[in-house]
Amino acid sequence: MSYITYDYYVALYGSESLTNERFNVVSWDAFRKLDTHTTGIDGVRKLKVAFPVDEYDAEAVKRCCAKLVHIAAQIAAAENSVNNSRGYTETANGLQGKVISSISAGNESVSFSTGNSSATIIDKALSDEAVQKKLYSDTIREYLSGVKDANGVNLLYMGRYPFVVRGNSHV
Repeated sequence: MSYITYDYYVALYGSESLTNERFNVVSWDAFRKLDTHTTGIDGVRKLKVAFPVDEYDAEAVKRCCAKLVHIAAQIAAAENSVNNSRGYTETANGLQGKVISSISAGNESVSFSTGNSSATIIDKALSDEAVQKKLYSDTIREYLSGVKDANGVNLLYMGRYPFVVRGNSHV
């Protein structure tokens, strides 16, 4: 089910945004989202049975995968940032402690660090699952509209697959 490699991702987005180990974690979820959006009502996973052979269409699928991985990495980084800004740090035992940014002796005031208030689409996606789903769906639609599988079936077509599919191999 792996549609792109870490090296392909790095060529588009650079290695500073995601390590190879983290890529292996977030890419599976991204590939799963892509499979879900390209599987019709009959359960035929078009990318698995007839991955595009046309160079342009195959590249569109790969770039879509890379973008989905990149979005997932940004959401994970934003989540980590939110946890850090709230004063939590991630350890092997989970989230730990709050970071105190200042303490005053007179009238006993304690302040905890807080995050910055500028909200991006990634921040909105982090806080709202519906926004996150829309972001993934819109990305898939943007990259795969008009893209066909090896049998000429539109990848976003959700009806019954018009060809007989034998097994789970490429046609």
